[in-house]
Amino acid sequence: MSKRRKRKFAIRFELGLGGLLGLATVCLCVFLWLFLLGVWAGQTVLLPSAGSDSGKILQSFASDIWQRGRQAVEKKQPERAENPVSITSTAPKKALPLLAEDEDEEPSFFTLQVATFDEEGDAEEEVLSWQAKEHDAFFLPPMEGADHFRVFIGRFATLSEANDLVNDLEKGENLQAFITLLPAQKIGR
Repeated sequence: MSKRRKRKFAIRFELGLGGLLGLATVCLCVFLWLFLLGVWAGQTVLLPSAGSDSGKILQSFASDIWQRGRQAVEKKQPERAENPVSITSTAPKKALPLLAEDEDEEPSFFTLQVATFDEEGDAEEEVLSWQAKEHDAFFLPPMEGADHFRVFIGRFATLSEANDLVNDLEKGENLQAFITLLPAQKIGR
C-alpha cells in the first residue's frame, strides 16, 4: 500500500526588481496619503466651531500675547549712538507724525533696513544710490558689539505704510527689506 503524501497549500509570489520597486512605490504613496489625511483631520478637529466660545478664547489669548509682546518692545530702551551719521536727502521731507502714545515715551518711527556694510564708504554709496531713486535714506554707525553700518530708507508713522514699501521693493527691486522701529533721537532728526 502506498502512502499518499498530503500536499500543503501554499501561495507563492515571485517578484522581479521592477515589481519590487513598483510595490515599494505603491506602499510609499499609501503611507503618504494616510499621513496627509491624518494631518488634515487633526487640524480640522483642532479648529473651533463657528458658534463655540473656544474661538473667542483663542482670539483673546492671541491678542493678549500680541499686546504683551508690543509692550515689551516699546519698553526696551535701545542703545544710543554717540555720533549718528546721516546723509541728508535732497528730496523735500514731509512732516512725519512720530509715534508716541505717552509723554514719557520717546518718539519713534518705522523704517526699512535694506543693507549692511563693513565699511562706512560702502554704506555712504548705498545711501546715495537710494537717494538718487528719491528715497529718504540714511545709515547708522555700528552699535556696541556690532561691526556693521546699517542702511535704512523711509520714515513711516504706521506699520502699514512700511509694509506697502516693503511689498513694492520686493516686487520692483527684488530686494528683501526688514521693518525696524527706531527712536527719532537715534538719528538726530
